Amino acid sequence: MVPDNPVDLGKSSLSNLYSRSRLIGILRKIMASRDRGLDNVHLLWLVLIILVGFVLRVWGISFGLPHEHCRPDESTLVHKSLSIGSGDLNPQFFNYPSLHFYILAILYAIFFFIGWAGGVFPDLAEFQRQFFLDPSPFYLIGRLLSAFLGTASLYLTYLTGRHLEGKRAGLLSAGFLSLAFLHVRDSHFLTVDVPATFHLLLAYVFVLRYLAAPARRDLVLSGIFLGLSVSTKYSLALFALPVAGAVLLGNGPRSLRILAWKDPLLFMAIIFVAFVAGSPFSLLDFNAFWRDLSFERAHFAHGHGLDLGRGWAYHLGFTLPHSLGWPLFASALSGCVWLLRRHHLRDLLLLSSLIVYFGAAGSGKTVFMRYMLPMVPFLCLAAGTLIGRVTKAWRGRWVALLAGLLSVPSVHAVLQHDRLLSRTDTRLLAAQWIEDHLAGGTRIALYGSSDFGYPRIHRSRKDLLEKQADLRAAGMGAKRLKRALELGAYPIEPNYQVIELRPLNPLKLRAIRTTHDTALLAREGVCWIVTHEHHLAYSRIDSVFRIQLERDAVAFISFNPFKDWKDSPAYYDPIDAYYVPIAGYGAVDRPGPLMKIWRLRNCR
Repeated sequence: MVPDNPVDLGKSSLSNLYSRSRLIGILRKIMASRDRGLDNVHLLWLVLIILVGFVLRVWGISFGLPHEHCRPDESTLVHKSLSIGSGDLNPQFFNYPSLHFYILAILYAIFFFIGWAGGVFPDLAEFQRQFFLDPSPFYLIGRLLSAFLGTASLYLTYLTGRHLEGKRAGLLSAGFLSLAFLHVRDSHFLTVDVPATFHLLLAYVFVLRYLAAPARRDLVLSGIFLGLSVSTKYSLALFALPVAGAVLLGNGPRSLRILAWKDPLLFMAIIFVAFVAGSPFSLLDFNAFWRDLSFERAHFAHGHGLDLGRGWAYHLGFTLPHSLGWPLFASALSGCVWLLRRHHLRDLLLLSSLIVYFGAAGSGKTVFMRYMLPMVPFLCLAAGTLIGRVTKAWRGRWVALLAGLLSVPSVHAVLQHDRLLSRTDTRLLAAQWIEDHLAGGTRIALYGSSDFGYPRIHRSRKDLLEKQADLRAAGMGAKRLKRALELGAYPIEPNYQVIELRPLNPLKLRAIRTTHDTALLAREGVCWIVTHEHHLAYSRIDSVFRIQLERDAVAFISFNPFKDWKDSPAYYDPIDAYYVPIAGYGAVDRPGPLMKIWRLRNCR
């Protein structure tokens, strides 16, 4: 019905317009509240992912302590950092870059000042003495740093995934990384792999921002953090070339012009400056730097004991499937194919980074699992962007269910691994039994080729002075041992006279015997022999010496980590002296090798 009066028509139109505007306003409020609700749910998921990731990375973080040799490489980082903290800024060791040494030295200085202010350390001498008595706090500081950086990497992965495919992809990528076995495992320990990967992810966050909206500040920050990652782990220099290429191509039609090379060259220069800033003695002590770097290159090329072939096949068929679990690894590979088909520059950056790093890191015969750690976040990103795209129209709970199903194998490995870390290691059990049952001064022989299989027992002052003299005769300073003796930190009670039965004695230490004979040991007054056995090559007993033991000694007590020693399905990283499995957890009760304490029948 049309009003006859024009005024009524105007009123009607105004009324309709007002009604519609109110309706639009109400709809906008509803949509805004819905968006806020979605944002709140999104934030809740992100917080939950980070919280779960943190808990998984700190559960069992005190593993093996106070034994310094339960996780390889940790003691090197602790000792070099403390040496730097004592005033010698040159680490005189370049098998690793130096940045993480300096960061730890700063943290140890903070720890000292807090303890000094609280009266725990009245002076520096007491601080040092406490380290020699129980180094656990120093290892825990470094391990917690790894756990925090590993957890922070989840947020950086989220930001990167959001750049690639939006918020859902960011959440999925971060969620996958929070549960990725290799990243969780190595976030527990004082090693350089997780910190280096953290710096790398920061560099990628800034370079993606630069590619989206070129700003010189983001380029500079990306170069700084990539340089810091290289100054934490040399091999991450491999990521510089793909990023520099992306910066060049990001200039669009100008990419073939001479001026277009200005940003990539600036980026490479910043990487170099940041690397030198973190490892200054790589230039100041270049000869030592080149010597150690050359050693690492040769070691990488020729292998670490066992010949497991080139890394390409080994990592592709073993390391990466165990690092992520087969379903997630398959999703990551599918994601890589999908990203390749999209032809976006940011996707090509991710893919070229994976290809370049894998191509170089897989070319050698030294194939530690941790060498693949920098690839894990990128593979999680590939899987996260693919799943995020495929499930774009799905409800959140169904997406979470799918992500959970893909992560089941990795979650199982993570939970079982952390459970074992929280249980007492067999090396600690053996050491505790010795302290509880053997009198101080007892002569004990430790059999094995590696410190990583020995129990942590304290040595007599006579043994320590003898070792100090032998090390000096071999041209070594033995500064740490000298300082411990000066401070009266050693001997720790109870302490024992220890003989080591090893295959080699390159430093000619008097405490080491390369001839293994039970009758000779008995004549020297040795009554007790401690052995360690394992499927790992670091814990093997020579068949001849085993016959002697079974003939001349009694296996007094043993600490067995296996439910069935003879036929255990547990599988380990075969070249790593790390006695916690990566598969077959049901066959293992606790970490460590099989420890046996033997008593010689005819000892004096």
